[in-house]
Amino acid sequence: MTDPTHGSVIGAQVAYEKALLTDVEMLERQARRGTRVTAADVSALLARYDTSFNALPHYLQEAIDRIDLVE
Repeated sequence: MTDPTHGSVIGAQVAYEKALLTDVEMLERQARRGTRVTAADVSALLARYDTSFNALPHYLQEAIDRIDLVE
């Protein structure tokens, strides 16, 4: 028998990752437009999602790596 909460847990994880990816892409667009985006900005974003770079799936790590950070 399948756990009835399994689908809702997976759905919540997908929504979480989608929201995080949207926010990461927003930072990437801001950096491309000339806004100063720093590592601290990325860290603050990850803290809002209660996660860290190393805990992210590879596709999210790659999205963060595309951000042109300023020192």
